[in-house]
Amino acid sequence: MVEVNDLSVTFGGTRALSNVDITFDRGTIHALLGPNGAGKTTIFKAILKTVDHEGTIRMDPPRLRIGHLIEYPAFYARLTLLENLQLHADYLAVPHDELPKLLSLVGLDPHKDLLCSKTSLGMRQRLGIARSLIGDPHLLLLDEPTNGLDPMGIRDCRELLKHLRDERGMAVVVSSHNLTEVAALADRLTFLQDGRTVQTVSRGQESHQDLEDLYLRLMQGGQA
Repeated sequence: MVEVNDLSVTFGGTRALSNVDITFDRGTIHALLGPNGAGKTTIFKAILKTVDHEGTIRMDPPRLRIGHLIEYPAFYARLTLLENLQLHADYLAVPHDELPKLLSLVGLDPHKDLLCSKTSLGMRQRLGIARSLIGDPHLLLLDEPTNGLDPMGIRDCRELLKHLRDERGMAVVVSSHNLTEVAALADRLTFLQDGRTVQTVSRGQESHQDLEDLYLRLMQGGQA
């Protein structure tokens, strides 16, 4: 669905990404793992064409519909949850019919008339995930999607993403620095450090303990 080759990004003379190669396939959940500053969010921004970059990003289909949740989601405080989604749907020129279902998917349907100024961080994170699904995207880019969620919310998010993968054949890409949260979720994991891809593994190839040992070794500057 998305093939990234030799991707490099520079901000003010500082190289944020260096020669990154990575592929995201439909019907899979792919996790990008690494500490803050590893380049996870910058990969998302390059795919969304919001930063200048070198290298190539090929998409299939070429007019790929992409939903995204990048960093902390921003909403209009004086609008309700539903009104915020309606505003975004209007921006995308899609009907409002699906919005109640999306709110239900993320557990916010009972709160659809609540002002965003009255919501918790976890509720806004759920709303951000709902907003990213407007327009039935082929590809979903989620930057730290479990920020602010309690354990039940993290479990619900995990089950929702699996549902989107299995029932809609969606390609889901999740960035995180927390291996524990994504190890049980992702089909493939790519470790990044200092703007470079260090290693990619398929979930079936490694035990959870192996993944923890590998992550710690890589993040501490060791070799795979």
